[in-house]
Amino acid sequence: MKLLFICGADVKDGVLSCAGWIKSLIAGLNKDIDISLFCAGKDGDEPDTVVTESGRDVGVFFYTISTMRDRFKNAADRSRPDAVVIFGTEAAYTRVSVDLCRETGLLDRTALFAQGICCACAQSYTLGLPPRIINRWTPRDILRRSNIKKEQKVLQSRSKDEEYAIAQISHFIGRTSLDEAVLRMYNPSAGYYHCGDVLGDCFYDGEWRYEACRKHRIFITQYYYPIKGFHYLLEAVAMLKNKYPDLTIAASGYNPIQTSVSRKEFKDSSYIRYIKELILKYGLQDRVELLGILSAEEMKQEYLESNVFVLPSTIENSPNSMAEAMMLGVPTVAADVGGVSDLADHRAEAYIYPSASPLLLAYYIDKIFSDPSGGEKLGAAGRIRAKREYDKEQNLLVFENTVREIARKNR
Repeated sequence: MKLLFICGADVKDGVLSCAGWIKSLIAGLNKDIDISLFCAGKDGDEPDTVVTESGRDVGVFFYTISTMRDRFKNAADRSRPDAVVIFGTEAAYTRVSVDLCRETGLLDRTALFAQGICCACAQSYTLGLPPRIINRWTPRDILRRSNIKKEQKVLQSRSKDEEYAIAQISHFIGRTSLDEAVLRMYNPSAGYYHCGDVLGDCFYDGEWRYEACRKHRIFITQYYYPIKGFHYLLEAVAMLKNKYPDLTIAASGYNPIQTSVSRKEFKDSSYIRYIKELILKYGLQDRVELLGILSAEEMKQEYLESNVFVLPSTIENSPNSMAEAMMLGVPTVAADVGGVSDLADHRAEAYIYPSASPLLLAYYIDKIFSDPSGGEKLGAAGRIRAKREYDKEQNLLVFENTVREIARKNR
């Protein structure tokens, strides 16, 4: 069968550039599924063929938002797909893709694959932030004509596109209570197909050990915009810093803090300036290590070296970072938001706490720091759960069966 997969991936120098788990998904599907990607590119790019690490040929059609219409029709004509999967309900290309699938007679065989949920992100974007921070304009914000409040309004606008797209389709692929709830709200008659994530290959190998970790080191990913809840984590760490003089936070992801946190840089967004202010307020200048953007292997090493992985977000659907940490057996503390409670049982496989409670976040971090054997037990149980939830062969088979069923219904 032929599958057309619409996503935000890119191709650089003939190499597929996208999230590791998407690479794993594409590379691992049965060879009788002929995959074509409709993905981001530059004006003038022609269809190309990419060979994945597994030796699989993948046809790639490039687009920009302005060229999607003509290029999608070209891709649909050339690939003649039996099924179409649009990755991400929240993406800028999703509504356009749904309309294009309708125009080309493919809508009945099209599935939306849930990732982030835009409407939930819009509602939770400013949680825990003072009004002065939400409404503040830094020089960077003025130049970009966007502050925290405006960013929330953009999400609210994109939520309408998300609602529209979900309402049009007949098939929806998800894995959490949150994404199913959103589907049932906007399109109760659509088919819901549960399909677990396939993680990046490197996270299936390796196991956290207490004796090998850096004691009292907290690892967090993607801290630099409000829904990731870094402001809550800083407040929690302030409660623990005297008890643990060597406590550190290691944070991966884009690093907008280029110099000392004591300086107010011209390029600071309001949120990053607020983070700097909190670091200074709580005296954490020597406790925060910003790692920049890391490769999958580098991320894996940071997980293994941490004493605890923390997910302090104000909203998540199915966070890959939590899945990766649990797969490696890292003791995990996560906010009870979105689909998080579907991924682990509280106290048995991770500590799950109310998002707006830095006190409880500090309490559970302290439990792991002060009870190494308890932390090891928690991490081991989380790893067993993750092996079941993210079983690569099983989840690939479920995805294959899903797209085959969608194709079969529309022959």
